[in-house]
Amino acid sequence: MIKNERQYRITKAQAGKFAHTLATLPTSAAAAENGSGDGSVHPLLLQAQRDALRSQHDDLCRELAEYEALRSGKQTVLEVNSWAELPQALIRARIGAGLSQKDLAERLGLKEQQIQRYESTSYSGASFERLSEIIQALGVTVREEVFLPGAQVSLKTLSTRLKQVGLDQNFVRRRLLPAQMELGRQQNGAKTDGSVDGVALSAAAQIGRIFGWTPAAIFGTDPLALHAGALAMARLKVSGQAKEGFTTAYAVYAHYLAQLLLDATAHLTPRQLPSSGREVYEAVHATYGAVTFPNVLRYIWGLGVPVLPLRDSGAFHGACWRNRGRHVLVLKQVTNYPARWLNDALHELGHTLEEPEQEEFTIIEQSDSFSGHKDTPEEKAAVAFATEAALGGRAEVLTQQCVTFAEGSVERLKRAVPAVAEREGVPVDTLANYVAYRLSLQNMKWWGAANNLQPEDQYPWQIARDVLLEYADFGALNEPDRELLRRALSETEA
Repeated sequence: MIKNERQYRITKAQAGKFAHTLATLPTSAAAAENGSGDGSVHPLLLQAQRDALRSQHDDLCRELAEYEALRSGKQTVLEVNSWAELPQALIRARIGAGLSQKDLAERLGLKEQQIQRYESTSYSGASFERLSEIIQALGVTVREEVFLPGAQVSLKTLSTRLKQVGLDQNFVRRRLLPAQMELGRQQNGAKTDGSVDGVALSAAAQIGRIFGWTPAAIFGTDPLALHAGALAMARLKVSGQAKEGFTTAYAVYAHYLAQLLLDATAHLTPRQLPSSGREVYEAVHATYGAVTFPNVLRYIWGLGVPVLPLRDSGAFHGACWRNRGRHVLVLKQVTNYPARWLNDALHELGHTLEEPEQEEFTIIEQSDSFSGHKDTPEEKAAVAFATEAALGGRAEVLTQQCVTFAEGSVERLKRAVPAVAEREGVPVDTLANYVAYRLSLQNMKWWGAANNLQPEDQYPWQIARDVLLEYADFGALNEPDRELLRRALSETEA
């Protein structure tokens, strides 16, 4: 851990040297092809050398990033799960407060060397009274929960408690816990005697950030309540097949992620939203040349509206949140059909036009934007907005051309749609989806044929994730929140 500016400069110089060495060291592949460079090092040994250097370089970079984040003042909460972790937290608190070791010593009436000795030994020689003085001098607030000997603080208890609110073990492990935590750890030597498990406390603290629970509440006996205040006004209709507990819990989780993304994109300048789908169509064509999913994504981001792509199955399908006048869209598809992602993005963009006088606003889509409950005026407006933006207001005309080409035969549509799309210069997958949607309104199933007209060589979730990484400033988040957002954007899916 870096504790002062001198150590920071030394570590930064060391990281630079490692980076230079890695850049000049030949790869094992190059060594195998051209010889090992100096003729004495086997390619496998060379690769091992590179791996060791990269590991040390990564460790140094993590230390630098932690120190820089603390020094910036962006991290305001430090979590400790035992008194043993308190000394390191005090060092981090000093750095976060912008105090040098000399500054803290002056506040305590001590010599700088005494603070250096305290921190170099993790305060092993400091009395409880001295620790209390340091806490007061730093101006920090310490809140510690005391668990009695009978408390069942373990990962097994955590898993059981979370399952009661619809959060199954697999989802918790994949999305909510840092990578080094495993809920199955009890079978591999974790504490099972009822004593306090530090890893379980860390996990509870991480999860509690999202759902508003304290570790004491999580490991207590009272039922856990999902505080869905931000979702109270949402038009969230849970279908008969959906798990209501998980749907609500996932909505709270997604809302927390959306707020993190807003924090990570505070540098974006919000622009005037389009008033119609036709305006979107013309703007995207003028700027990018075609209405495709990547182009529409960049258009939306250019409006100052971040787009969060998720790919967990179940729960809801998409969302639009407005927080203090800023919007964030959530797209949640498990398919790899770009036209479906395109339609969802435009559909949620259409929702941003609703209730413009309200600073806070929530829409959560339980079903696909091409199906489900479209009987409300708001949903009908969003469908019309997306369709007009995707096909330039020609959706009905193009559909009628397809019907004419097919001579009224549904079976012939699978040849008619590609022919009309090519002739009229529109994406065949977008047109196929709209034709299937129009037929579904007449209780006719054509989605299977439409799916066969979707390209299979594109990865829209990854496209949306990569665009997000271009715009978002993860440095604006503290480390626990950065980790949570990273896991949400990982390849892992249900």
